[in-house]
Amino acid sequence: MSAIRQQGRVNENTVLIDIGMYGVAGATAVYLIEGSRKCLIDGGTRTGARSIIKVLRQLDAFPPDIIVVTHSHYDHTQGTPILQREAAKEGKVIEVMASQAAIPLLKDQSWNEVYNAGPYENIREVTPLKENDIIDLGNTNLRVYEVPGHCKDHIAIMDEKLKNIFIGDAIGDKIADNSFLPPFMPPYWDPDAFLSTINKLKHIDYGSLCLAHFGYIYGEESKQILDEAVRVYETWWRLFDENADKLQDINYMTERVIADIKPGIPEIKILSLKLKVLFSLMTGWQRLVRKPAQPLGELLLRGILKQLADGYKTYTSSNKQPES
Repeated sequence: MSAIRQQGRVNENTVLIDIGMYGVAGATAVYLIEGSRKCLIDGGTRTGARSIIKVLRQLDAFPPDIIVVTHSHYDHTQGTPILQREAAKEGKVIEVMASQAAIPLLKDQSWNEVYNAGPYENIREVTPLKENDIIDLGNTNLRVYEVPGHCKDHIAIMDEKLKNIFIGDAIGDKIADNSFLPPFMPPYWDPDAFLSTINKLKHIDYGSLCLAHFGYIYGEESKQILDEAVRVYETWWRLFDENADKLQDINYMTERVIADIKPGIPEIKILSLKLKVLFSLMTGWQRLVRKPAQPLGELLLRGILKQLADGYKTYTSSNKQPES
């Protein structure tokens, strides 16, 4: 497959930084673009901020001049204030940029409570961006595209020199070659906007793309992934439709997804010592009571299924037709 899904340089001016979200490798990335000015695409999570700072220092790239937030979900924003405070200790300022639609969502991040991953820190003093705005990094320009659907304030950023586009979560999460998760997360999922975004991306002249979850996709696969994203969305949405009355039963939904969709569950590399200990204790307990041990990937799938169920329910409940 034409993908790079590990930390390090992915092209001549871009570095993938794995933030170690959930304590595992290969879940969430931010990207450093190195021009005469340095730009970080997304700020990551609160718990991943120290890892980002460490890698940036190793690259002699801390602090970056700019952080561009692709959208205002917590896993793309909450590391930002920590990076700004660390930069301030050195008398430096990191400019934060985001869609103009993101400004109120960043100013009050409490709506992220649906993810139960707080506390959440509000982000102010954000430079607003809109369609076709240009961010000048010196040796390359970044062009802004509005790509809502996954979240109403979502933007994509094109490195015009290398024709590499950073699309955050706009099309979903392809965390491995055989593992593609749909993008219908709460609370602002919009399927019509998502399909319009896919069509828009098809008409953009790019040669590679970077996913927040997860990796650098290049060559023909970077084009084919758009149709694949639609098929994945339609398949998962249909399964949720068919089981709309059972979405609260995550055990049942996990069984249905594994049996009917057969998603690839990649082998998970644990980074967090705490998670290693907890998983070891849980596996030991399961053996003691003679229950089959659940792979860590399946356990993480259960958490993602709850978020997808919330995204499905939030959209369908708000779009019910009134009874006549």
